[in-house]
Amino acid sequence: MSKYILIDRNDRRYETLKKGFNLRWPGNGQGADFIYVCNSPDSVWAAANDALKKNYRITVRSGGHCYEGFVANKLASQKSQKLAIIDLGLMAGIEFNEQRRLRSHYDKSVKYKVRISSGNQNWDGFAALYKTANRTIPGGSCYSVGAGGHISGGGYGLLSRLHGLTVDWLSGVDILVPSKTGDSLEVRHVHEGSDEADGERDLFIACRGAGGGNFGIIINYYFKELPQAPQQAYLLSLAWPWSAFDNKDKLGHFLNEYWRWFNKNDEYWNSDDLSKANGGLFALLKLQHRSTGDINLLVHYTGMDGRVDGERQADPLIDFVTHMNQAAGRNAFVTTQDALFGPIRKHHSSEPKLRNVLQDARLMDWLHLAQMLNGSGNNQSGKYKSFYQVGDFADFEINAIWQYFNQADDALLNQALLQIDSYGGCINANNEQAHPTSIYQRRSILKSQLQVYWSDPRHERHCVEWCRGFYKAFFEQQGGKPFQDNQRYQGCYINYPDIDMKYTDDSHEIVDTRWLELYYGDKRQMLIRTKIRFDPKNIFRSELSIPLVHP
Repeated sequence: MSKYILIDRNDRRYETLKKGFNLRWPGNGQGADFIYVCNSPDSVWAAANDALKKNYRITVRSGGHCYEGFVANKLASQKSQKLAIIDLGLMAGIEFNEQRRLRSHYDKSVKYKVRISSGNQNWDGFAALYKTANRTIPGGSCYSVGAGGHISGGGYGLLSRLHGLTVDWLSGVDILVPSKTGDSLEVRHVHEGSDEADGERDLFIACRGAGGGNFGIIINYYFKELPQAPQQAYLLSLAWPWSAFDNKDKLGHFLNEYWRWFNKNDEYWNSDDLSKANGGLFALLKLQHRSTGDINLLVHYTGMDGRVDGERQADPLIDFVTHMNQAAGRNAFVTTQDALFGPIRKHHSSEPKLRNVLQDARLMDWLHLAQMLNGSGNNQSGKYKSFYQVGDFADFEINAIWQYFNQADDALLNQALLQIDSYGGCINANNEQAHPTSIYQRRSILKSQLQVYWSDPRHERHCVEWCRGFYKAFFEQQGGKPFQDNQRYQGCYINYPDIDMKYTDDSHEIVDTRWLELYYGDKRQMLIRTKIRFDPKNIFRSELSIPLVHP
């Protein structure tokens, strides 16, 4: 089709397609009035302009994984205005040309190797790039996350310590932005060499990490180069029962040894000494509520050249796993429950104990391993919070974890966890002067995501209050938020949006004048200027969109 499909409340698909992956939304029971299903740039342009002509508020959906109700919900202050979702999920596909002969239809002056449509979902993109070009993006692995929002918010994943964030490789975008009159959208191609005087270079920088739905509708991403895909990788999943940490001092020691290994070894991420080069090591530490399961550690490892069979090439993996097993004070169980997203259930007593790191780990072809890890979890309701961590775990932070995760069993918290991922490496090596992005978190060692899930709507209040309570306790010395004032944290990840960060308390009545700092740090003034220049009527708006005026 070259024209969009319009779905309204009379369509049998409406009740399904008004929702995204997080079934918590639309929270008001109504949500969007229309869904425009598009499969081409022309259909996106036609759909968006039709909606604007009819005075609908528009939101954009690629994969549908928004953690908050920004796509599905009407704004509380504008419930009378009809809402239309521009759905890009069918606008998929990639192009590759090794000789860098690809050009945008909207600007023939720049040449690229790769074009990725914003409707692509992660797994389709991984498989297509591998089969077509032996390339990959260092982005996330949840199979159904769409490129449109994922890349524009940063694009962080298992290969980011080795190759940086996806936006660090981004070279150009096709984007629909408001026309000068503000009553329609027009296509622009912006890139690294765009004119600074007319603000187009800043618009490109904004697309490198400021998230989707702020300035326009991105329809294509372009790359002059992408990293070679790994050929091999190790995967190892370990578990320790909560009984292994019978007091908070033991837990605190374990957590700080996790931070300490990465803090000590991060400078060697790309060392010429293969026994130290650890950029290909990515770890996910899942501190699960005791009602959910064990404490799990999932490790993904590949060498600097995408192989692991060279002499001493696997030494960083052996060193890290040995270090963490010793820090736990009890030998880990080797589990077969590999999950990048969401909780992992309790181990079975029949599972073996760790004996030999390389023999207990699974050595696989990287593409097959990536396919095995491409789960997105169940379609249910969820609440999420995030933070970047520079410093170690202080006593009050360990106290908060002990209090909220090792409390008495709670059947309603049987899907609650704090996932602490490795960060740094190539991410922190990006030269923001030469290759500017909208990502200011370039000093952090760890990156965490607090998650809680439920299926019964009656459990929402309990789960959300638990989530908020832990977060406030963990950041009690920072007013309940990860501001970088004490140099221990670097705010939050815009691709894990959290509406609580915008307000001073849970009533959501008073705006926190510093909330933009949490997501954008010193980048925020440039982003506001870009918003004023390209979207002065605030067509693209949500609860956490870039404002026209600093709070």
